[in-house]
Parts: sequence; structure tokens; C-alpha cells
Amino acid sequence: MNCFYKWLSVLLCYGSFFIYGQPVITSYSSSNSPLPFNTVRCIAIQNQFKWFGTDDGLARFDGVNWVVYTSENSPLLDDNIRAICIENDTIVWVGTMQGGLYSFDGLNWENYTPTNSGLPDYLVRGIAIDTQNNIWCATSEGIAMFDRVNWYTWDVLSHNLLTNNITSIAIGQQNEKFIGTINGGLNYFSSDNQLTILSIVQSGLPDNSALGIVVDATNHPWFATPAQGLVYDQGFGGPWLRFNMSNSPLPTNGINAIAIDAIERIFMGTDSYGVLIKNGDNWLQYSTENSDLPENHILSIASESNTVKWLGTYNSGVVRLEEYQSELFENTSKSYVYPTSLKAGDLIFISTPVPDKQIFVYNQLGQAINGFYLNDSQSIKTSSSCLPGLYYLKVPSINKIIRFIIE
Repeated sequence: MNCFYKWLSVLLCYGSFFIYGQPVITSYSSSNSPLPFNTVRCIAIQNQFKWFGTDDGLARFDGVNWVVYTSENSPLLDDNIRAICIENDTIVWVGTMQGGLYSFDGLNWENYTPTNSGLPDYLVRGIAIDTQNNIWCATSEGIAMFDRVNWYTWDVLSHNLLTNNITSIAIGQQNEKFIGTINGGLNYFSSDNQLTILSIVQSGLPDNSALGIVVDATNHPWFATPAQGLVYDQGFGGPWLRFNMSNSPLPTNGINAIAIDAIERIFMGTDSYGVLIKNGDNWLQYSTENSDLPENHILSIASESNTVKWLGTYNSGVVRLEEYQSELFENTSKSYVYPTSLKAGDLIFISTPVPDKQIFVYNQLGQAINGFYLNDSQSIKTSSSCLPGLYYLKVPSINKIIRFIIE
């Protein structure tokens, strides 16, 4: 029995688990389709087209027909595709391992490299288009921005970045840019492109690496990290909310890919546990053990609709995952504690008695916090020295971890 189902058996989570019916899984690989390679590192949706970036070519699929672009039949100089971004449903931007950046309008290709443009590196692993139509690129030699005329770059030497190894870029609703790195923290740009560098030391950021970023409806970013699970920025540079193996049902702290759909469900791809879904306070997993998913190593995710997601795998090609509409929405459950917002020194009341008198409290980083004790079987005394912030109260006897805020 794997780690996730051990979590299920004891329910050491806040909120609750819901195990839905099996989704409809359709797998496309090089053995049953024209997909050129079974390692799919990036996916983008363009109207009816699905674009897949593999280690050996770029593929377009409309649900019936396939078109494959490689260095043999297109201007691509490199078949190792690392990033895809759709502009206005008309232009496809493609980042490669060794061939630079491409734009493709369906007929014409244009290539940008360090030799013919201001792009600082041939490796482009992330692409985003901001609200002013500037093209942002994540490269291994820093951040690049193209305003359709000029190129601008940010790197260790020019702007004191902590690393040039950039992984991912997401655009906020007010034209903010949220940029992830490997071992260099986060780089935030304000709407007017003022740079702020955030790190473990500087801001308490849980992980200095981020492999993927999404922005929710409230304009807050979520980060897929390789060592600290799912990280959420409650402000603009903290405080940080972290979901990991110690304070949530996540079976791993390593997340490769992230996507968010219109109903704010967060999908996470992992190395060994398939797809994990955070739906409010409920969690769900699709893996080879409980679905027809062909493998558990997920490299990329794209949301086509609330019911349909596309998953890129490491060895098994691309997967279309379709859920039932009735299963998308979490049930509301009985409130187990009140109030959920209080002042230090106040009492927390529990609706169900705690016969074993076991309670545990964690801060938003998942660290155990002292200063809380059971006053009687149904009330908890909070320490007057508790700092303001978000906390988690775990009560094993009622199988719950409940969020509360000390103001």
C-alpha cells in the first residue's frame, strides 16, 4: 500500500478526502498515434488544437488528426521542445532545448536565438505573454523580455539575480510577473517591471526552487516546488502558505507541474504518485492504482475545461483525463471548531469531545507550535504569546485538521 493510501487510512488531513468515480482516461503514445516521442514536457491548448512538446518533436492534435513538426519537415533547428505558449489563439510560441525561441502562425515560422536577437540563451524552458503583449522567456542564462522591437534581460550580473537558471513564468491580472528559478528563489516584477527578489533568507520562502506557477482568481500565485510541496503566496512576497507531507495529504514534497482550472481546482504532477488535486479543503489522487493512468510520472498538465485535463508523462506519451461534471464540486461539511478567527489568548471550541485529549497545532510552514492546550474536552486555550497568522489545528480523534487565524 503506497503512502497516499496510508494517509487515506488515517485521514491526517485538514478538510476531507473525496474519492470520486474513475475518470475516463485516453492515452496517446508513439505506439498508438503519430505522437513523435513518449516524453511530453509541455502542453498548450489553442481552440480545438492541443499542442504537445516532446523530446523529439512538436505535435498538434485536434481530437482526430495529428500534425507533427520536426527539424526534418519544418524550420525547427531542435526537436527537443521545452515550452509552448499560445498568443490570442492564433500564434504559437515554442521554446526549445538548443534552438532558441520560435513563433508560428500556422504558415510562417520565426526563430530567435542569441546570434540573431537579444535572447540570452538557446534553452527556453518557459514562455509567458503579459497584458502589454510583451514576450517573457525563462532561460538558463536569465530572464528575457521582448517587446516586439527590443530585448531586455535580467541576470546575475546585471540585476543581482540569485541564479540565471530560470524555470517558469506566470502573469498576474495587473501585469505582475511571477518567475521561478532553480535554487535562486522567486523573481517578482510589479506591473511597471520593478524587480523584487525573494528567497528563503530574505522572505521566509519555503523553497528556493519553483518548477511551475499558476495564478488564481484572487491574483495570488501558487508554486510547484521540488522539495517543499505546494506553496501559496498570501500577499506579494509572503506570508507563505505551504502544503506538504507534514500538514496535508500530499504523499510527496516534490511537484513537477501545476495547473488550475476555472473552478479553482489545483492539479499537480508528481514523479511517483500521479496527479494530485486540491479542491478547496478536499484532496484527490489519480494514479495507476486507482485509474487507467498509464504511469505515475507526470511532467506537464494543461486544463482544457473543468472536466478535461491533458497530462504529459515521462514514458507513456500524453493522457486525456475526463472527469464527471457532478464530481467537480466539493461538499460542504460541518464546522468542527469555532471561532476560526480569534485573538491570542482566546478559547477555541470543538463541536465534538476529544476523549484522548490529543491535539496538535502547526503554523503555515508546517512547524509544530507549542502554547496550545486542551482546557477541557471541548475547548482549547491559546497562548497569549501566539503571533498573528494562519495556524492548523489537528485533532486525530475526529480525523480533522482545521485552519484558524490569530489576528
